[in-house]
Amino acid sequence: MTTNGNTYKFILFLMAALFMAACSKDDASTPQPPSPDNSEIQLKADVWRVMEGTRATTFDSQADVQDEVTFTCTAYNEGTLTEYISSSTVTWNGSTAWEFPTKHYWPATGSLDFFAYMPATRPAYIAANPTYTAAHNVTFTCSGLPMTNAGQGSGLKEFMYGIALGKNKDNASSGVPLTFQHPFARIKLQLAASHPDVTINSITFRNIKNNGSFTYNHSASTSTWSPSGDATNFVFSLTGDAAVFNNNPATATQIGEYYIMIPQEWAGVIEVNADCLFWGDKVNYPSLTTTVPTTWQPGYSYTYTFNISPDDLKVNVVDTFTEQW
Repeated sequence: MTTNGNTYKFILFLMAALFMAACSKDDASTPQPPSPDNSEIQLKADVWRVMEGTRATTFDSQADVQDEVTFTCTAYNEGTLTEYISSSTVTWNGSTAWEFPTKHYWPATGSLDFFAYMPATRPAYIAANPTYTAAHNVTFTCSGLPMTNAGQGSGLKEFMYGIALGKNKDNASSGVPLTFQHPFARIKLQLAASHPDVTINSITFRNIKNNGSFTYNHSASTSTWSPSGDATNFVFSLTGDAAVFNNNPATATQIGEYYIMIPQEWAGVIEVNADCLFWGDKVNYPSLTTTVPTTWQPGYSYTYTFNISPDDLKVNVVDTFTEQW
């Protein structure tokens, strides 16, 4: 009886153990939410302010920017070129953050370095995808930047890059703060005083280099350009009503949009082709010229204000400003 009782108890113990093992297996196979040390990686990029003054056509709202913009991002194990997340196109999730096409989670230990550039598909004037080094330096080459207002136009987007270093699971709730940098210079043209009988046909910025190599040195926090090739002219053409200005001399009016240039030391020769009516007869002035030497710096914007009269051309260069454009 004792033996049978022991056998009975053993059978009950074995059944209980098998039941517990079965339950354990079921629990393990049930999807569980990520633990705090393994939460999803999301990016925080203030693309709205970055893009607002870069693209020629003004966006109507922040949503327009976020819906349209994509960028490419790679995450590396900190201080290395070992990819934790391979190069991927990042998009806005519609509410709070920028996300990778598939979910990625923070490593339980260690930190990550992030390198990104936008637009995700590099524009034609960027010769190849930028290079990134373990020292967090960035290089790329510009080839054939369009040099007419029509060529830059509303469809041209500036090529930008962003770096965020040493980020870890502590950034899970706030997201990775990714700030994009403007490697190019920006110019803006505007007209102040103009005679009602003067029509502007074109404004030409002479002898500008539109090819060159860019380098960002992280340890020195410097951005440098090496312009190359022959110089060419940036030609801003105007036609129709847009070419006739008779506004209040106290109010300067922007003509065209914003345009990007390779930073460089520029001799500053500006030529205006204009027509003027004298007693009903149109006279053409093909080369009203002024010289305003300027050193264009990466990430700076330069405003050229024109005062036009039948007798002369004057160009006032507004001080550089560093708005987050």
